[in-house]
Order: sequence, then structure tokens, then C-alpha cells
Amino acid sequence: MKKIQILIIQLFLLFSFPCIQLMASNATPGNGSTWVDSVFNSLTPDQRIAQLFIIRAFSGKDSAYNDSLSNIIKKWNPGGVCFFKGGIKQQAVLTNSLQKTAKTPLLIAIDAEYGLGMRLDSAFSFPRAMTLGAISDDSLIEELGVKIGNDCKRIGIQMNFAPDVDINSNPDNPVIGFRSFGEDPKKVAHKSILFMKGMQSAGILTTAKHFPGHGDTDRDSHLTLPILHQTQERLDSIELFPFRESILNHVDGIMVAHLFVPVFDSSRNTPATLSKKIVTGLLKDQMGLRGFVITDALDMKGVTNYFKPGEIEVKALLAGNDILLLPKNLETAMNAIRLARDSALIPQEMIDQKCRMMLSLKYKAGLDHLNPVSLTDLHENLNPLTSELLSRKIFRQAITLVKNENQLIPIGFLDKRKIAVVFIGDSLVQPFQEMISHYTPVKVISVPSTFSLSKKDSIISELKENDLIIIGLYCNQGLITKQYGIQECALMLIDTLSMLKKVILDVFGSPYALSFLKNPHHIEAIISSYQDCQISQSLSAEMIFGGIEACGHLPVTATSAFPVKTGISTTASRLESVLPEEIGVASEKLKIIDSLARLGITKKAFPGCQVVFAIEGKIFYQKSFGHPRYEDTIPVINSDIYDLASLTKVAATTLVMMKLYEEKKISLDEKLGTYLPELKGSNKQRLTIRDVMAHQAGLQAWIPFFLKTLYKKNTDSVYQSRQSEKYPLRVAENLFIRKDYPDSIYRAIIDSPLRSSKDYKYSDIGFYLLRHIIEKITGKPLEVYISESFYQPLGLPTTGFLPRQRFPLNRIIPTELDTVFRNQLLQGDVHDPGAAMLGGVSGHAGLFSDATDLAVILQLFLNKGKYGGKQFFLPSTIKEFTQVQFPGNGNRRALGFDKPALNNLSEGPCCKSASPESFGHSGFTGTYIWADPKNGLSYVFLSNRVYPYASNEKIVEMNIRTKIHQAMYDILESAYMKK
Repeated sequence: MKKIQILIIQLFLLFSFPCIQLMASNATPGNGSTWVDSVFNSLTPDQRIAQLFIIRAFSGKDSAYNDSLSNIIKKWNPGGVCFFKGGIKQQAVLTNSLQKTAKTPLLIAIDAEYGLGMRLDSAFSFPRAMTLGAISDDSLIEELGVKIGNDCKRIGIQMNFAPDVDINSNPDNPVIGFRSFGEDPKKVAHKSILFMKGMQSAGILTTAKHFPGHGDTDRDSHLTLPILHQTQERLDSIELFPFRESILNHVDGIMVAHLFVPVFDSSRNTPATLSKKIVTGLLKDQMGLRGFVITDALDMKGVTNYFKPGEIEVKALLAGNDILLLPKNLETAMNAIRLARDSALIPQEMIDQKCRMMLSLKYKAGLDHLNPVSLTDLHENLNPLTSELLSRKIFRQAITLVKNENQLIPIGFLDKRKIAVVFIGDSLVQPFQEMISHYTPVKVISVPSTFSLSKKDSIISELKENDLIIIGLYCNQGLITKQYGIQECALMLIDTLSMLKKVILDVFGSPYALSFLKNPHHIEAIISSYQDCQISQSLSAEMIFGGIEACGHLPVTATSAFPVKTGISTTASRLESVLPEEIGVASEKLKIIDSLARLGITKKAFPGCQVVFAIEGKIFYQKSFGHPRYEDTIPVINSDIYDLASLTKVAATTLVMMKLYEEKKISLDEKLGTYLPELKGSNKQRLTIRDVMAHQAGLQAWIPFFLKTLYKKNTDSVYQSRQSEKYPLRVAENLFIRKDYPDSIYRAIIDSPLRSSKDYKYSDIGFYLLRHIIEKITGKPLEVYISESFYQPLGLPTTGFLPRQRFPLNRIIPTELDTVFRNQLLQGDVHDPGAAMLGGVSGHAGLFSDATDLAVILQLFLNKGKYGGKQFFLPSTIKEFTQVQFPGNGNRRALGFDKPALNNLSEGPCCKSASPESFGHSGFTGTYIWADPKNGLSYVFLSNRVYPYASNEKIVEMNIRTKIHQAMYDILESAYMKK
């Protein structure tokens, strides 16, 4: 009986050889046969067997392990190694060592479906296949294939066990999930082929897996033998489709899975890996594969539960596999195959043909000219900025808005919302939280994956004042069988909150997690962000607030309510944060901006500063430099708050005047006396608003109101060291001014003389009066009205008057060490003496902010009055207020805003490249803003150059602010010219 079996096998092998020879011939490109023949002839028959094996390797273990692995290589000379857990440098060093030890160059393989970060702890991890399934620009997938291929090549890898072409048709699948591109066979095939071609163009051997399809199983072949119960028609149209397309598009090889597929081979407990009917009959003969066939790992329980080591490898070869991956015991496998060969069960000719195929693959991969992996800049080469850029492109397209009732996203009416953010799960929540804080102030609550019922109740109680809750659910841990790590307490909290409040749920994990929600119909908006990482968190937060558009679509059916292809589109309506390269500017070029800012600090023009640049609604440069004071060690950060000085004129007073103008509550050419009857009979009565805002009303530049209060006899009656009903207005620390003293200031303004001519003369005085006009018309204090009308709706967390009432002192940058008036370091109290004597609020000074908030205000102007989906102004209003008002008499000013010089003969307030359409303003404390409608560029510079003394004018002498501005114009011009 045994002789008959051997005879049958020999007949099978005899007729199989032509196919094997054809595969070997096809796999040997050009004149590679010379090298293949030379190496082949150098091998003993046993070494030819060893060439069929790829064994397991780790780069993160100790020297004893490395020595043991090296001894195995030296003894057996296997075909290759497959690396698993380790680090970049360790793997490179071990690769070089093993290649040096091996008689025949090793084929180095890895399972890096989403990049080397899948296996190496210090390498970059790219978006996973399911994330790629959600995007529409599939050219990014081929680009990703090239990138991963180049990374593999850089570290000495020749074969990647990717792409995974399984169809993700079973949500209960415990092993595929995020590894698949989705559930649509055509899309999976298309995306996987692009990924494959990208890797091939980088010179990497590709492997489509897991044949004949592991997507529709509910068992893990690492642990048991899954069964595919589908009909042949179903398998042919679904599971086999992407494999067939891969073969037509010249995939290098296919990995066969440990799956029991009765419709193709009903032999009891026979996995596809060991089935001749499947490997040879179906894959090679019927489907026409001319590349290699590799087994899935032969140490997995899907095969070892039913067959012994040695027996497994023999059956795998007899089934038609060309490469044997990860035998449980190499020596046992080698001995079994030698025995089968010696007994004529496996002829030497079969081994020789498969050995030639392996050598042909090595030649194709360039191992005929093996070079050691260079360790120079290895970490930097494998973690370049281009990897982050590509990942950002992918996530930006992938993040999917699954549900959006009443168009809640992007969130509008920020002034009407009381928003809280709740993080559920063990995650680094900072990117999500930080990005949201750029758009609006929010309450933040973070809870672990597991919490008590009492904790749930306390969270709900803590949120009682909030009407909109953004929930970040982090569920990248665990399997679907464990609900991706989502605990029942988290689901209960989400359910309860969604019945009490408006809820936006952002799921950082598999979209299948949506199936665990108790009542998703109660949730206003649902987002699938696919993965929990810094990029997905930041971009998802931007999408919620309209920084970027939503454009992803589900690659799988999450639930019956959220089927495959679900995806709601939105448009961008607020500022977006990008990397410079995303607008075509190399980060390296921007170092000149860094240098100029640091030069100002080195030369003691200012102790620290914030710099922000945005173009076409994208913030591409946002940095802080130096320290609050020269002697400090704590650095300035982007969220620190500066005294804006005269930027108040445009970022507060002018904003309100534009609104009143548009509402026809003021006329620009009406006289001040019309709105302020108390001016009747004074020389201010007939001044027009246009003249005042364009600084040609003949007003004095400023009036030092504080001087007359410095005399001892006046000081005691004007100021007190404690706040009281009679002395309510804070001037500085332990210094409060009499309640009625602002009336004295107002009277002094009314009585002040006018200049003899009404030519251009910059003046603070008119903006004191504009504040009174605003407060009389609106019936509200300036600080209240501007906040309600603009800062809150725009979502500006820091911009406003009286910062000490809203922020801890350590967030507010100090200004001057005042030794003349207040005799103290000013921090959180307005620097301008006149504004200070009014309690910190005036039309010309008193505003505080960080640079990011001011960039929003500039973008409002550049957007022709629209921001965050709300039209604050008509474009005609923007045009009226930002254009030169009196060009005929040499006055360059707009209404409130400064403008470039009217000709090139005189030096203006901005850099030479700013267009005539541009506008902005500067502030005494060392601040500056400018916007250019011609190219969409906005610029914010904030510093405290008045520390320690206002007499320091180096910032003006060095032209730091305008030099930085001009440098950016030069950089952009160069970048766009190259583009």
C-alpha cells in the first residue's frame, strides 16, 4: 500500500515539474540565471532544502539569542529570516551580522503591513489598511507602498508579507479587522494592487495574503483551524477576486493561510496550506499564479493542532508551496524532508526547482550585490518628515463623519455653546485636547477605560452646565470579542449623556465598535477616526470645528444603520494647522524666521515672542521663543497671553465700529457731536468718525493723564491701595483709582486743544472717544460687547480685556518694570497708563491675547467677513475699512488700520513686499499684525519689548518685526516660483 502511495506521488511530481520549471524560469529575470546557477551549484543537496525555509528572528533580544540564531544560520544556511519585534539599529546590526555569517545571502523578510513600526519600536507607523479603505484618493496608497518599500530596503529587507487582500466581510473576525482594506472586493483589489505596485517599484518582493481568504472567519488561525463554509460561487466572486486581480497584475507571490475550506478540499482537518487541491490545483493551475507560493507561519496552531513538525513541512511541499515560513523546529523539518527525499517521496528535482526559484527571488531583490546596512542616519532615514506628511494626507481624507444630525458639525454658534470634552480610555489625549482648545475654551474630563457607577454619576453631575459634549472614545486595544477594550461603564456613560445632552462621539478605533453603542440614534453626531494616534486626534478635532472638511467613507458596514460607503461631507470654515511642507515650503527654509526671532532676544530687543503665519486659511508657522523675562528659565509657549497695546484699536474698537456701521447705527462721515452730546460747544463736536479713525482729525498724539496725579497732594485723593466702592477701578497691584476719575480724563480729552492742521498724525485720543460712542449706542461696556459680538462667536479663548479675571497670572507675559507711575512690574494689568487709569479698558489699549487668536481675527478679514460658517461682515464693509481713506493728502491710513506707504520714497510700517491691498497695525509693547488679501498671508508677532523698560527701542532699530515679515515673503515667493 505504501509503495502505491509513493508511486502516485512520484507520478504527480513528474507531471508537476513543467509548471515548477516555468515558475523558476519566469522568476529569473535577464541574465540572473548565471548568478542563480553559480550559487545553486555551490550548494549541497541538503543546503538546497534549507534554502526553502524562512525562519523567525527577533532583533530585540540579548546576545545569547543572537549567537544562537547565528549558529543556526551557520549550520543550516536557510533561505532567509523573518524579523519580528525589535528596534531599528538592533535589526540593522543583526542583519549585517547574519548576512556575514550566511554562506548564501539571506532573504530578509518582515510582516510590515503598515510599515516597519508594525514590528520595530522606533520606526514610523503608517495608517492601517482599514484607514486606507476610507480614502478616495487612492494614489496615496501607491505612494505609501513606495514609502514602506523604501523603508524596508533601507534597513536591508527584501520581502514584505503585504498587502493583506482579505475581504473584511465578517465583523466578528478576530484576526483581520484593521488589516483589510474593506468589504468591497473591487475596492480591496484596486487598493491592494496600488499598494503592491508601490512596494515593487521600490524593489521589494510582495506577498498577497491570506489565500483563499481569511476575511469571513470568526476564528484566529494562530490559535485554531478556522473553517470557510461558503459556496464555491461565493468564494469565487468575493474572497478569490482580489487574489485573481493580484495575479493579473503580477504580484510576486501569494501566502496561503491555515484555513479549512471544504468546498475545495474536504479532507479532514486539512488546512489550505497543506492541500494540493488548493495550492496546486486552484492557485497555480486554475488561477494561473506564476510567482511563488509561501505558507503562512508553520508554527501556528491552525496547522500544528493536527500535524506534527516535520510532517507539516513535507505535506506543505507536496501541496505545492515553494517557501516554508517559520517552521516550529528547523532541524526537525530538515530531517523530515531529507527522509522524504531519500525515500523518493519528494524527488531532489522538486527541491532543486524550488531552490532555484528562491535564488531567483534573491537575484531579483539585488542580493547578488549584497551591501551591509549603513547605520549612518538610520533612525532619521526611517522617521523622516515625509512619512508624517503622507500620513496626514491619508488621515485627512479618511476620517469619516458617520452621522451629523442638524449639521451639528462643523460646530457653529460657539458663543451659544457650553462645550465639554470627555475622554474615555487609556490614551494620550493631548493632541485632541490641544487642537480643540485652539478653536474654543472647553471643559475637559478624562476617565480611564474602567470606572465605577459613582464615577459615572459624578461625571454627569459635573457636566450639568454644559449643553454639548464631545466624547473621545479610545478603543484600539483588544479584539472585537472583547469589544475592543470598551467597557460597559463607558457605553452606559455615552448612552446616558446622549439622552441628556447633545453629543458628538469620536471613535478612535475600528468602526465596528459602533455596533456596541446602546442607542446610537440618540447621538447627534458620530465620527470614525479609525486609529488612536497624534495625527488622527489632531485632524479629527480640526474636522469637528471646521478646520478641515470631512470626506471619508466607511470601508465596512459598521451596523445596519451605518453601512459601507457611509460618509457625510462638510466644508472647511476655520483656520487649519498644517506643516510647512503641506503648502509647499520646506521647514528648513523657515529657520531664517527662527534666527531673526532669536537674534532679537540675543540683542535684548525683547525677552520672548510669539510668531504665527497663515496663508489661505492654513497656519503653517506657529512658534514661541525666549522667556517671559530675560532672567526666567520657563520658556514662552504658544498659549501665553500678551498685552497688545495699540492692536486694541483694530482688534477691538474697529471691529465694533464696523459692526455699527453695517447696522447703520453710525455714519463714517457723521460728526462726533451727533453721538456724544457732551461734546457740544467743544472743538471735538464737528470731528467726523472717518477723520478720527484715519488719524487726521487734528487730535494730539496722546495725553499723559497720570502725570498730574503724581504730586503727593493729588495722589492720596486719586488712588488707594485697597479696592472699595469709592475706589473700584484697578490700575495695578495694590493701586485702585477713584470711581469718578475717568470723568476727569474724559473732560481733559474734551478740553484738549487741536493741532493747527488736520494732516495725518497718529493719535490715541480719538479712540478714547470711540469707546464712549460704542458704549452709548450698544448700552454695554466695550469689553462685554466686543466679547459677546466677536470673541465668543469666533471661539477666541484668550482675546479680551482684564485678563487677570480670566487667567492665572503665570499665563500672562509681564510688560514693564514701571518706576515712574505704578512702581512695580506690570503683569496682567494694562501697560498703557491712560487705559490703566480707566480700569484697564479703553478704545486704544487694554486688549490681551495670544497670537493664534489674533490670526483668527485676521482670517476673518481675509475671508471677507466670514468665519466659522458665520458672516460677521459684508465684503463691502471689509473693503471700506481696509482701504486708504485720504490718498490725496499723503495719508496712508485706512479706518483704524495702518497701510503700506503710498509710494516707495518713504519708509512704511510694513515690509516692502506687502501689497498695497494689505493692512495691519503695530503696538507699543512690541506687537504687530498684518494681513495681505493679495496672497492670503497673515502675520502675527507678539513680544514684550518694553521689559524691563519702555525706553528699549531695539525692536524698531533692528526692524525685527518687518524683517521677519519680509523673510517670509521671500521664502514663499521662492517656494511658489519653484512650484
